[in-house]
Amino acid sequence: MYRELAGYFPIMPTAYREDGEIDLASMRRLTEYLIENGAQGMSPNGGDSEGRYLKEEERMRSLEVILETNNGRRPVLAGTTAHTVEEAARLTKHAQRAGADAVFVMPTWEAWVSAEKAGGGEAQGMSHDEMLAAYDQIIDGTDIPIMIHAIRGMDLDFMQTMIERFPTVKYIKEETTHGPRLRQYLRELGDKVKIFGPGLHYPAELEWGAMGVMPSCCAPYTHARIFELARMGYHDLARREWNRMLPLVFWRWHTSSQEAGKLYLKHMGVFETTYVRPNFGQLRLDEDDRLEMLKVLEMMGGPPY
Repeated sequence: MYRELAGYFPIMPTAYREDGEIDLASMRRLTEYLIENGAQGMSPNGGDSEGRYLKEEERMRSLEVILETNNGRRPVLAGTTAHTVEEAARLTKHAQRAGADAVFVMPTWEAWVSAEKAGGGEAQGMSHDEMLAAYDQIIDGTDIPIMIHAIRGMDLDFMQTMIERFPTVKYIKEETTHGPRLRQYLRELGDKVKIFGPGLHYPAELEWGAMGVMPSCCAPYTHARIFELARMGYHDLARREWNRMLPLVFWRWHTSSQEAGKLYLKHMGVFETTYVRPNFGQLRLDEDDRLEMLKVLEMMGGPPY
């Protein structure tokens, strides 16, 4: 039996040492940091983990370290999207062998990029049949729960077909419209699968019926508390916590989201560097950005954030 996923499942950024190699010690600290601050789960190797720029072996080793450190204390939802269907299938099988509770996966990174450029129209990178064939290969030989990481070009009919064809499809992560399609899936598919949102309208997503969110690792204590408050029916209190955190969410998204998240984690003593791939060391944030973050955190009232 696999644990049901529900709550705040942040996408874990990938830490690097000064020499550009993955910093596994920082990944261990991040795992402990999320658990200590109440995160209901964690999601390594996603898009904001820079999964597109990591070698297959790096992703496998990072996941193994996270699972070893976690030691079953929280569900781990592993990202297995890759540049090829074959690599995604290998990563999915590895995640199952390593002990992940579930995986979230798109057909390929390129399918996502193509669909974004096409706006989900007829010029999308992959047809429904091609995406179904990709998932058939990715899922084959595994029995852990699958979360479909939705991209533009997927719709209600596609999701219904996926659910009927693959019994292990138990979750959908919907972030392509930040609201309308999320609500549609909740209305039409909510009795068949659990829906996760991106966390951009966090309290509202939960009130609509989403079972969880997958935002960043910034302010994990507050993110986790919002879910707990909403779960207990204290929706007004959940929204107050969200409003208190909004300046930090805005700062991260409108500064340089991946690097800003790492700057926050470095400030909290979790990461050693703020490097991002593919341009190690070429940082866009400066001292003024750091000082603005500190002002935002001060206004939040001090740790735990």
